[in-house]
Amino acid sequence: MSYDAKSILETAISEEIKASRFYSNLALQMEEKGVRLKFDDMAAIEMNHYELLFSYYQKKYQQRPVVREMGELKIVRPETPSKTASFADAIKVIMDTEFKAYEFYRKAAASATVGKEQEMFTMLARVERSHYEFFRTEYHYTTEATIRFASEDIPWMMEVS
Repeated sequence: MSYDAKSILETAISEEIKASRFYSNLALQMEEKGVRLKFDDMAAIEMNHYELLFSYYQKKYQQRPVVREMGELKIVRPETPSKTASFADAIKVIMDTEFKAYEFYRKAAASATVGKEQEMFTMLARVERSHYEFFRTEYHYTTEATIRFASEDIPWMMEVS
């Protein structure tokens, strides 16, 4: 990636607002309240990324960034789960999306020529990677067929004299 800070920042800002909308839309599709809350939280986190990048851009360039809120995604092109998607189906899409966002920020950090931008992109890469790892674990738990316990490991199975 050649380093064009303005273009990278505009792309990141546009993608973060789309990511927030993506999670909000997923939240609306989920029946379970806990899952909806999880996706609403992710939407808020992505909105925080948007606000951080937006603010940095405005301070650096003394203007509002060009934000492409609609249209083709540049960083990731997530497959939109159907209205009847399971939690596991949604998580597979999220894992791919978060990993691509991590790769984008990792490359941006590696090519950054300004220390502050390198730090910001490194932090965002780390956060996106943690989102990927979190949802990878969720997917594993969601799709794991069995969890094995010995009866002595389950507190309510212990005999009381």
